[in-house]
Amino acid sequence: MNEREAFISELLGGPRTLRRREVARAVGISLLSARKLWRALGFPGVGDADLAFTDSDREALDRVVGLVRNDLIDEETAIACARALGQNTDRLVSWQIEALMENLAERSPSGVAEDPLKVIQQLTPELEHLLIYSFRRQLAGAVSRLDESAEAEIDLTVGFADLVSYTRLSRRLPRRELSRLVQRFEGLSSDVVTTGGGRVVKTVGDEVLFIAPEPVAGAVIALSISERMAIDDLVPDVRVGIAHGPVLRSLGDVYGTTVNLASRLTALAQPGTVVTDPQTAKALQDQPDIVLVAQRRRLVRGFGQVQPLLVAPTGGTTRLITVD
Repeated sequence: MNEREAFISELLGGPRTLRRREVARAVGISLLSARKLWRALGFPGVGDADLAFTDSDREALDRVVGLVRNDLIDEETAIACARALGQNTDRLVSWQIEALMENLAERSPSGVAEDPLKVIQQLTPELEHLLIYSFRRQLAGAVSRLDESAEAEIDLTVGFADLVSYTRLSRRLPRRELSRLVQRFEGLSSDVVTTGGGRVVKTVGDEVLFIAPEPVAGAVIALSISERMAIDDLVPDVRVGIAHGPVLRSLGDVYGTTVNLASRLTALAQPGTVVTDPQTAKALQDQPDIVLVAQRRRLVRGFGQVQPLLVAPTGGTTRLITVD
């Protein structure tokens, strides 16, 4: 066994000695149920004869099944939780490995790169500890919001921040420079949103979707993102659209008419500006540090004629979010 195989075995908690039927039988569930959970976690399928599983896999499956057997959750919820865990840890690990490889390349200008396996081996205990710490910290935050989380649909302010000229930049910039630009955009946006009391729902390349509890907070976040990108040497300007209204929350994402409207408004914004709809503007009109400027009416797909309003700071009095 070479060094890489030994490390993989260590990560898996031991050698792969079990077939999928043996794991299902040991836990006392059907092979179909075991396959559902395995797929939900985001792992590829394996054949009946493949020695693909370890005792740690059996123990993990047993824990999930135990939650259902003890009536803590039903099978559908168990699969949903497994899917949330699998998809997000897959993205987390991919993100961390890609960032690490880019860092190793930058640290080795001569072309003699450090061995990534050795670096990953050194980092693994610390990253694992931070993962558990972050989970517990985020769970504490979710518990503190438990009353509002009980409702599937609540009123929120939804915002989209969209990079200007991203398609053109993606064709022109070298891969590494484009990666740095996207990472910086996501990082700066996330810092502003969380500092402003909002939450980043997801990032998709050139776009960040965020939510805030009420319109004023959402407007300040939107203006701060626009200002932060405008003064950054690497990231281009952004267009931002915000809308407040009922939002359906499910599986960590947000849906509904308000989300769609915020997305449509973003497309109407000029580079470096923030726009909103008349209904959201009513909640902002009495704010002394925000000015609203009506724009010409536009035909918006799915909403008919809409008059967007430019949201702008009044000068030096707006409490824009600063991130150290």
